[in-house]
Amino acid sequence: MIPDRPHDDWTHTRLHLVDGAPAWRPTRGDALVRYTSCGRPTTALLLLSGDFDADTVPCLREALDAVRTPQIELVLLDLAGVRFGDSALVHELTDARCRPQRHVLMGPVTRQVALLLDVTDTRYTLDIALDDAP
Repeated sequence: MIPDRPHDDWTHTRLHLVDGAPAWRPTRGDALVRYTSCGRPTTALLLLSGDFDADTVPCLREALDAVRTPQIELVLLDLAGVRFGDSALVHELTDARCRPQRHVLMGPVTRQVALLLDVTDTRYTLDIALDDAP
């Protein structure tokens, strides 16, 4: 069961279909998390794009909640499309470690996201398979 989280009117996440697959977008802001099949029934691939901060990261949380099923053992988070992330993104990525599935971050990432991972030591605490080239 997914716990209820309080939301303000401006932090609601909207579920869309992008190319026939689920996608989560905040009501305001420029962030998008798209689910895409990777050909393995036990693996979920989430493609992140845009800017992730306290106002927009709820769409990532909703996507992670949606793929939290008994069938999914591995969640791949493709950060290649993330232009900006702050402590809210780091917090959500580190919270993912408490979920039942294994989570692996993928890239390449922008310089800003690479710096964020380095400054917060997130690069050393999460499963990361990044190509460092922006």
